[in-house]
Amino acid sequence: MDLNQSMEFTPSATSSPQIHNFMPMTSFMLPFHQPSNEDGEEVKQSHLLVQKRSLELFWYQQMLEIHNISAFKSYHQLPLARIKRIMKSNKDMISADTPILFSKACELFILELTLRAWLHTEEGKRRTLQGCDVSKAIRQEEALHFLFDVVPLINHKDDDGKFLEENEHHPVNQPQFPLLDMNA
Repeated sequence: MDLNQSMEFTPSATSSPQIHNFMPMTSFMLPFHQPSNEDGEEVKQSHLLVQKRSLELFWYQQMLEIHNISAFKSYHQLPLARIKRIMKSNKDMISADTPILFSKACELFILELTLRAWLHTEEGKRRTLQGCDVSKAIRQEEALHFLFDVVPLINHKDDDGKFLEENEHHPVNQPQFPLLDMNA
């Protein structure tokens, strides 16, 4: 094919743009989507439905990935040496396979928390994930409530410097532990 040849593109009003990402996006999730004059409750219900479907799709994709990995022991994204060092602090380590399974569990936890936070980012019509999105994701899902004392409540400020959401701050009753640098 000659690259110097002119090509004609005709835009089609019926086709939606293709976004190559880890999951398909509905028109509600696209950045140019303008919501109609729906009731605020209907918009919230629609957003919750999109979140639920996104999470279901996420877990379906993760299960497919796990089933399609032929050498599970050699495929991991988190450093096994760090996980083994943490697990050695417990004298009741059962199996050599435990760090591998723990690594995959941590990876899935990080991915799901990131996806939940990203859905809050999109709800706020932003393209940068912020700490307030992670905080909202933790407070919205009951299974993540164990992180209340670890993750501080962060209020997001709009362009005028006003807080978009006012919530009470939960005092930390436990000592703060430093975050581990997973790249070290």
